[in-house]
Amino acid sequence: MHLRTSPLWTVFLLAAVLGVPGPAYTAEAGTAIAVIVHEQVPVDDLSLQELQRIFLGQRHSWSQNLTLILLMPPRDSQERKVLLNRIYGKRSEAQYKRYWINKLFSDGTQIVPKIADSPEMTASLVREIPGAVALIRTGRIPRGVKVLRIEGKQPGEAGYPLVN
Repeated sequence: MHLRTSPLWTVFLLAAVLGVPGPAYTAEAGTAIAVIVHEQVPVDDLSLQELQRIFLGQRHSWSQNLTLILLMPPRDSQERKVLLNRIYGKRSEAQYKRYWINKLFSDGTQIVPKIADSPEMTASLVREIPGAVALIRTGRIPRGVKVLRIEGKQPGEAGYPLVN
């Protein structure tokens, strides 16, 4: 039996989408959230619309040889709030979950976001997994990852779109 068609795989995907509530994180108003990717990702700049396509699972790869791996921020983190508000168009946590469950069962999508337990884990996974993309507060960007420009702007520049 192929793993991706087994009932166990479906349970795993649902658990990944629904996530498990982790520790609460405090939000600092006005803090920029960086989009980080593995160093092998052949992209340096994205439009906000293309970033939305990525996090909505509408884009599946960075290139012909490099699949996208979505790493979602933990629940209640500042990164997750920016993701839901700026990238998912002000969706609630429940709407986000319904979106991915519907996408999984209606489209049979192969791209399902993975939820990290902490911002530190997110950063570490991006550094280690080719094709990985995630959001992280600018003060937590680790060495060994690439920070993407969004709409031609780096985090902290005037007009950067991913600010809490």
